[in-house]
Amino acid sequence: MEDTQDSLRARIKELESTGLHLENRISGYERAFFDNPVPALVYDAESLRILEANTTLLKLYGYERHDFCSLTLRNLFAAPEDQSWFDLASELQKPVNALGPFAHRNAAGEIVVVSMVVLAFETGGQHGRLALIQDETTRHATEESLRASEERFREVFENANDMIFLHDLKGKVIAINRAGEYLTGYSRSEVIGKSFEQLVAPEARDQTQDSIRAHLGGSASQHYELPILSKFGNRRFLEVSTRVIYRRGHPVAIQGIGRDITERKQAQQRLLESSRELQQKNEELLTALRLAREATQLKEQFLANTSHELRTPMNGIMGMITLLKSTELSADQREYADAVSQCANDLLTIINDILDLSQIEAGRLSLCDEPVDIRESLRAVVKLLRLRADGKDLSFTHEIHPDIPVFMQGDSVRFRQILTNLIANAIKFTTQGRVHVKMQPAGHGEFLRCEVIDSGIGVAEEVRDRIFEAFFQGDGTTRRRYGGTGLGLTISKQLVELMAGRIGMYNNPSGAGATFWFELPLTNRAIPNAADVLPASLPAPV
Repeated sequence: MEDTQDSLRARIKELESTGLHLENRISGYERAFFDNPVPALVYDAESLRILEANTTLLKLYGYERHDFCSLTLRNLFAAPEDQSWFDLASELQKPVNALGPFAHRNAAGEIVVVSMVVLAFETGGQHGRLALIQDETTRHATEESLRASEERFREVFENANDMIFLHDLKGKVIAINRAGEYLTGYSRSEVIGKSFEQLVAPEARDQTQDSIRAHLGGSASQHYELPILSKFGNRRFLEVSTRVIYRRGHPVAIQGIGRDITERKQAQQRLLESSRELQQKNEELLTALRLAREATQLKEQFLANTSHELRTPMNGIMGMITLLKSTELSADQREYADAVSQCANDLLTIINDILDLSQIEAGRLSLCDEPVDIRESLRAVVKLLRLRADGKDLSFTHEIHPDIPVFMQGDSVRFRQILTNLIANAIKFTTQGRVHVKMQPAGHGEFLRCEVIDSGIGVAEEVRDRIFEAFFQGDGTTRRRYGGTGLGLTISKQLVELMAGRIGMYNNPSGAGATFWFELPLTNRAIPNAADVLPASLPAPV
């Protein structure tokens, strides 16, 4: 108010210097009144009716002279019914006064904020008042905008989720918001005036001073993590961003925003600990894997050595049994010798299977590359196993497609071993019916396909995927009923794959028995993976 009054009085002196002489008594209106750049009006002191207005004021309010001079001062006020008008009316009647700012409405109904200085005069027996008007609209709008901006800033400052603080260049706290009170545990009155370092964990106080020195050295902003200690001794971690506050080009304070990242730091610490535990577990697993591999190698070496050691005396036993059977024996003695011979043969088969499997797993099995007479190999195997089939009164037949060549390139011993394992397996699990062996070309004549079809017990669907696993048999009663180690199919599968082929099985559509099949290339080629070269048009039967 005082600033406004001083400004208006200064305008009055300016008017006087331009020719408008203000005295307690003036006669008539002078020309300087109408042309003066200061908005002015004359009104009656008793009725407050407007008597005259200069050109500048009419432009300010947007009125024509005859319309404006028909109004009273009350008509100009934005809220003429407000109680404040009645208080103001008595002030307008005083001989000298400085009033405002208050809101008027112009001819368009828009708000015009003004202040005025009132001076008394008398002419022709009429008591009048000269009012010099100061347009405060722009300044008032600016002040309102600043006030609103300050309110918005204060609202953001107080309601922010992050801690906002302000300290001077020596580190003394000037302001802190509610989030800062919550994080530090201190009330605003306890924090303001104290050094910001008192809130910081001891090991990070030098970091605060380094940040201040960096700002004073020209760094506009700083970003760093800062541990703080609350009033109650709790440690929190903040992600802090600070910037310099300037006034008239000189740094006066530092403003900071601190985001609570305690949970994130704790999660990082837990992740780091988990990573260390995982690394330790990995090292333990690697050690266990190395020990397992060493144990596997020792097992394979033991099996191979033991199998060799066992096979030598077994061959001797079988030789002695053969010699024994060539002598004159009673009926009982010959029956006993035949039983011992059968047991020795079974035991030798088991020893041979274990030896083959241990050599394959150890990577020590080598294959020959030689011409294999396909028909002769099949005839030899059929002749070897026919007695078994005949002993069970089975129909044992075989057929070879005429398009199959006489020879294939490979290992004849391992080829006969695969045939023997599959056919012997079929005979073992077939109690009645037939066993049929069929050979035919596959893959546009590039492969030999062999199928062993039986009418035996078949393979349950739930164990089909495991039938070629080592030591596996269909159920717990199979081994007790049929005997064997369950290695024959495993060895056959590994031999077929070593010979760049593939092997599989499916139950017969008729519901009786199963068909085991394998395919081998007719020529010996370096094939790392048979699935890469077998024709897509020949999928495994299902």
